[in-house]
Amino acid sequence: MNMQWLKKTTNIVVVLCIPALSTLPAQAMAATPSMKAHAYFKKHSLGFPEIFYRYHPGPHWDLVHASALHLAPAQIRQEKILAEEMMHDTQHGIMTLKAAYKRYKADARMPNPSTQVLIQDVKEIGQAQAYLGYEMIPYHLEGYQLLDTAQQATYHRLAHQNWIQMMKMMHH
Repeated sequence: MNMQWLKKTTNIVVVLCIPALSTLPAQAMAATPSMKAHAYFKKHSLGFPEIFYRYHPGPHWDLVHASALHLAPAQIRQEKILAEEMMHDTQHGIMTLKAAYKRYKADARMPNPSTQVLIQDVKEIGQAQAYLGYEMIPYHLEGYQLLDTAQQATYHRLAHQNWIQMMKMMHH
């Protein structure tokens, strides 16, 4: 396992697998870039962690649970590819959304802003938020589709246990 892949997958864990982190007080955790990305994603992903991730935790989660899922080497390679591509697309989406907000703020500060420009800015923000809300769905479903029937049964059991554990963490 190379260090670059490990670093990328660690970032994905922070972004996707620990939604409970965002419920901690700001002073209780160091604001690392990965945690900032997680917080930003959670705020702008149209409820992805609570609505979709709960049932379909995705390729990185599959890799973390490779042993329990009995993933074959070919499945592990495919899951790694999906996880890396998903992370790239998510980072791109966050940058796009931040740029859209920056344009909107700059245009809104103008002494006599154009209604049409501001409306277009808001539409671009909405499109960028929608992208963050849906861009991971195909990767999560493709990762699941790599699993055979027995692995899928294990996946559902572990995903349910994972969600219960996350809820316990959030409420303690």
